[in-house]
Amino acid sequence: MKKKIISLSLVYIMIHLTFLSAAQEVHWGVKGGGNMSAMLLKDENGYYKVKLQPGFHVGGLAEFTLSEKFAIQSSLLFTTKGYKHDKDGFSNQLLGVDMVKYTSYYLELPVNAVFKPEVGSGTLLLGAGPYLAYGLGGKWKAVNDGYGTTGTLKFLNNYQSSDSTLGGNTKKLPYTKPLDFGANILVGYEFFNNFFFHVNGQVGLIDVDPSYNGISDEKSFQKTVQFGLTLGYKF
Repeated sequence: MKKKIISLSLVYIMIHLTFLSAAQEVHWGVKGGGNMSAMLLKDENGYYKVKLQPGFHVGGLAEFTLSEKFAIQSSLLFTTKGYKHDKDGFSNQLLGVDMVKYTSYYLELPVNAVFKPEVGSGTLLLGAGPYLAYGLGGKWKAVNDGYGTTGTLKFLNNYQSSDSTLGGNTKKLPYTKPLDFGANILVGYEFFNNFFFHVNGQVGLIDVDPSYNGISDEKSFQKTVQFGLTLGYKF
C-alpha cells in the first residue's frame, strides 16, 4: 500500500511539473466538504438497489492559471465513499441481515480544466476532468433486528473464499479493487477574496469488481458514483 501511495503522490508532483512551465500564475489552497456516494452494482439479473452513503473529503489544491479565463486545478484529497443496502436490495441474500453499510477510504487525485468567466465581483467556475483514486481501507456495519456487527474492508484485485473472515474475530470482508479511475465535473463560484465553493459530481469509468479465484464475472460490474459540496480557499 505504501508503494501505491508514493506512486500516486509522484503522479501528483509530475502533474504540477507539467503545468508549471505553461502557467502564468500558480495558486495553492485548501478545500474540503461533504459528499454522498453510492455504487453501481450489476449482474446477470440487473442492477441492485443501493442507498447513498454520506461522507467527506479534505485536502490541498494547486491551480495553474493558463490565461485570464482558463486554469488547471489539481487536488490531493482524503475522501470517504461507500454505499448501503437493505432487504429491499440484496443484503438479505448476502449476509442474512436487515441492512449493511460500507464506508471506504481513498487517496484521490482529481485534475480539472476550469473555465472562469467574470460574474459580478468574482468568477464563475465550470470544470471537468479525470480523477485517479486508490483505496486505503474501510469498515462495514451490518444490522439485524436492531443489533449491529462491525468489521473492516479489504481492497483486493482478486480474492478467494479464505479472504473473507466474516465468521472469525477479525471480520474482514472483500470490497473492490483498490485502483479507481473516472470523470468529475464541477460548477461553482469564486469570490474576490479567494474563497470559493462548488458542487461536484463523479462517476467511475472502470469496473472495480475484483475477480474471484482468478476468474472475472463478465456479466457483473461495480462502478463508484458520488456528488458533493466543496468549500475552499486559495492563498
